[in-house]
Amino acid sequence: MDEREVVARRYGEHLTDQDLLALTGGRADQVGALRREPTLILDLLDRPAVADGLLLTAGTAGRDEPDRFTFISPFLVFAAAVHRTARGLVGSTYVAERAGPRSRVPVFDAPELAAFASVPAHQLYLAELLASYSRLSGGEVWRRTDRGWRRQRWDELDLPRLAALLGAVPAAQRPAVWRRLGDGAVFLAGVFPDHAERTLGLLAVSRLREATGLRLTRDDVPRMLESVARRAYEQVGPGVPVGAAKAPGSTRRLLTVIADRYLFPFAADWLPGPAH
Repeated sequence: MDEREVVARRYGEHLTDQDLLALTGGRADQVGALRREPTLILDLLDRPAVADGLLLTAGTAGRDEPDRFTFISPFLVFAAAVHRTARGLVGSTYVAERAGPRSRVPVFDAPELAAFASVPAHQLYLAELLASYSRLSGGEVWRRTDRGWRRQRWDELDLPRLAALLGAVPAAQRPAVWRRLGDGAVFLAGVFPDHAERTLGLLAVSRLREATGLRLTRDDVPRMLESVARRAYEQVGPGVPVGAAKAPGSTRRLLTVIADRYLFPFAADWLPGPAH
């Protein structure tokens, strides 16, 4: 079984029959075929018209017909966005790179980013990562200190608090904390960089530095978060694709492109408008 088949099976595990029905455009007779041959799922998502249709459905459901398309899972929506973005990068010469709040500059390395985005394991990783934040988790653990037991709260997008769990949970559970820390770092850097810059102040970075043992500086928060992700994924093992673990910058940039195109539409102003 090659990598594409392994990835396709994972897609099949995520998708419900209702998802597959949406993927086939409502043709119920094809759902069974997708279950038997899940690589067909990837073939369909790679078709721009199919991915665009799913994204249009997701984008208009809540606004125009709130009860009609609620059966489409977050994973299917984000998988469509990932595949559409990957396909859209093919043949491009540049990619818009964030230079600041509501500011982008063209970076002429689109072929390299397109190659990264075309790897099936990377596509699965991105879709799973995005879907995993459709609902946020948090909670509390009890930690024994010199002053007795202390309740410690955590939130998976509050990275300093999440990292503090590394010193509070048993060793066997730390890889899971590292994994979520790495995911959260690239997610914030790619999708919500402005929020990350506002919330990761000097004190928060100091706490993150102490919990992870990393030498972190706040000069460039997105790049700092890439360092956190790289270190975190080193502790996880085979759970993260090797290419994504070694190149969190590529993950961050793809997440930014996906966010700019499908989550928070952004129109770059450094290209001339059409002639009238």
